[in-house]
Amino acid sequence: MINLSAYEIDPVRGFLPSEDPLTQLPPAFIAWEEISAQVPALLTAGKIRQVLDKMPILDPVALENKRQLYRAFLLLSVMANAYIMGETEQASILPRNIAMPLWYVAQKVGLPPVFTYFSMMLYNWFRIDPSEPIDLDNLAISRSYQGSQDEHWFYLNMVVIEAKGGPAVKAMTEIQSAITSDDGVTIEQNLTEIIAVQEKMIATLKRLTEKCDPYIFYNRLRPILDAWKDPGVFYEGVSNQPQMWIAASAAQCSLFHAFDIAFGIDHQDQGGQFLRRMREYMPLKHRQFLAELEAGPSLREYIIHKKPDDSRLKELYNQSVELLDAFRKKHLEISVNYVVKQARKKETGVSGTSGTNVTRFLGQVRRETSEYIIK
Repeated sequence: MINLSAYEIDPVRGFLPSEDPLTQLPPAFIAWEEISAQVPALLTAGKIRQVLDKMPILDPVALENKRQLYRAFLLLSVMANAYIMGETEQASILPRNIAMPLWYVAQKVGLPPVFTYFSMMLYNWFRIDPSEPIDLDNLAISRSYQGSQDEHWFYLNMVVIEAKGGPAVKAMTEIQSAITSDDGVTIEQNLTEIIAVQEKMIATLKRLTEKCDPYIFYNRLRPILDAWKDPGVFYEGVSNQPQMWIAASAAQCSLFHAFDIAFGIDHQDQGGQFLRRMREYMPLKHRQFLAELEAGPSLREYIIHKKPDDSRLKELYNQSVELLDAFRKKHLEISVNYVVKQARKKETGVSGTSGTNVTRFLGQVRRETSEYIIK
């Protein structure tokens, strides 16, 4: 069976870190801590670039371990995107006091030098009561752009979806191991576990509207999270060519890539190509895990060709796919309410933060998911 710890995956938390994210770097990096915490106030005052231009250059070589590197990546990538997208016009140059350490840290953790789903969702939270579970009533956000309830709830909803979905990752690996040994009972048990997990994930997603208003999301938060425009941004002191990176997107979520692989769902054409590209925005170990999961035996093929008369396995598989489709249907509905309808009011485009046509992309992914029901 796949060794999850080798890929920085927790058997209960899944792609969330096994140890809660670090909330403070060593004293040598206090400037990053203090200024990144001021981002919401500086954006409101229109002083983000003025203050960041004066930030001292700190040497990231002193960062001692991966937890510190991930914390530094969060702080630097938040400040970088605030600098680039936080005023009326997109900045053309990211100053060296942010660009150089961000580039260094990004290489160390195997991520692009831009804020990602991993940094903003998976590594940007802490538990209010460390003895209580990772849940919506026990979490707070470490860094944000607005500092608003709407923004925090948006991020926390994703964190809890990851937490609820975590046990499914271990179940996926146990299913593959059971396929190898032709153990239908174990497959059935783990599919039942995945179904229970998916129901919790959908219930969590439905809570997004409780404290995240579509108007606030689209008009206040989304502009700072939006996709960069051509010709990109020069990273001063690092590259002589402008850089073009895609903003943090749910398409960078390793958990849903794992669901697709586990159920044998293959996305085609531009949508499939885009999802493949988004793996570059995941931590290296998570990408490697997805590759190993893909190389393993196919549950769908096992049911179709080796267990065609096992109605229970087929029923559970189909129920799992239907729940994945239901989650994606809800995601599409939210995207319509939070992006498409808001864009129509302003007569603007309907692209997602990654620059894709949000309804076309999500609609395609959802249709393709439903097509994998075994008849």
